[in-house]
Amino acid sequence: MRHKVIGGNTYHLPSGYSFAQVFMRSLTINQGPIETTSENMEKFDGTYSMTFPGNQQLIVTQDAGFINHVLREKHTNYKKSAMTSGKAARLFGDGLLFSNGDFWLQQRRLIQPGFHSKKLQGLYEIVARTIDETLAAFPTGENVDFYPLMHRLSFDIVIRALFDIDLSPATMQELTSLFTGLQNFLIRDIRRPFRKFLYPINGQERLNLKRSDQLKDLIRQVIRQRRNDPKPYNDLLDMLLSTRYEDSGEPMSEEQLIAEVLILLFAGHETTANTLSWLLYLVSSKKDILDRLTELSLKLDINESIRNEYFQAVINESMRLRPAAWMADREAIADDSFAGYSYPAGTVIMTFFYGLHRHREFWENSDVFDPNRFIDENGKIRKSPAFFPFGAGPRMCIGNNFAMAEMGLFLRAFFSKFEISPTSTPPELMPLITLRPDKVLLNVKKR
Repeated sequence: MRHKVIGGNTYHLPSGYSFAQVFMRSLTINQGPIETTSENMEKFDGTYSMTFPGNQQLIVTQDAGFINHVLREKHTNYKKSAMTSGKAARLFGDGLLFSNGDFWLQQRRLIQPGFHSKKLQGLYEIVARTIDETLAAFPTGENVDFYPLMHRLSFDIVIRALFDIDLSPATMQELTSLFTGLQNFLIRDIRRPFRKFLYPINGQERLNLKRSDQLKDLIRQVIRQRRNDPKPYNDLLDMLLSTRYEDSGEPMSEEQLIAEVLILLFAGHETTANTLSWLLYLVSSKKDILDRLTELSLKLDINESIRNEYFQAVINESMRLRPAAWMADREAIADDSFAGYSYPAGTVIMTFFYGLHRHREFWENSDVFDPNRFIDENGKIRKSPAFFPFGAGPRMCIGNNFAMAEMGLFLRAFFSKFEISPTSTPPELMPLITLRPDKVLLNVKKR
């Protein structure tokens, strides 16, 4: 444990690294963040701290109790940190994912009803149609890279679910290009904060703020087009346009609508693309699992595939081993303590879900892909206190039901049409904002 005096108060921080040690390690360590964090978890028994300039304290933990404390039990004392959400909000707007406090709560209450499972029923036809159109032209052969295919599919799905209209190929390409460019800049900005000192010279910040304006203008055009269209729609934009604040009875402003649409784009496609890509890689060498998925895909209808326990277990096991949200951050609003530790307001807590999802205390044979660990003796989905695929607490991912349904629909459609087998090239981990593979090379043939 580290005893540190900050602002005249003594705090008991987890063992870890001083600012000098953090600085030296940043110059010498060439490992990726998952490997480095995992080693530190072993070294410091699951929780450690680091000091940054200005006495900024950072605590990284894979302790299930500590994570539950931050995300659920004391959630009112924590907000999304400026370290990530502030930077993202500049590019994508102050939408639900990046906002805090009363404004976040107001937006959550406004949007949450639109993601109720019954409300989502109307979107499933759009999702199924988009998947079928993609699979009709799906490539076959050896060493097919699934990641760009899953990325494009999930982006098409979220675009269609948001705007059930046919956007031109040029508009779709522009949306994809602008969005990808902004995401890549944000990732680099967060992971290498000292880059900001070069922005006045290299113009990267100015370029990406211009990209942000261009992206928002594209969304603005779609919103204005929809407002002038008397035809009824059953998509997410229709839901956002029709919602009203309880206190005023007023709709969201155009700028806020744009911000919420961008959040749905931001959160709704990357995570699903990553999970499906990892899932296909993980099951490709498991003949018994492939046989079961094929058997189910040939007999389940659309609604059954969304609710099927085995499909859900396969998806859960994929998210356990390769969680798209591999780490999350929260910033303490006031001083707090947990299990003998104490830390000041402003401390950032990083929850290392990747490590917790492999912790031997909770998961037998934790490195083995086994969907049956998520199915209880009655054939129902088993819950675990050490499983956080969509976060937890009031800020749990608002689109979790939609994401699970989307992936269930994909499994049914894909395995009824195709067979896959592994190649000799395993994907590498790319822990950016989400945990994506560099590529997923598989052999594919039609059934």
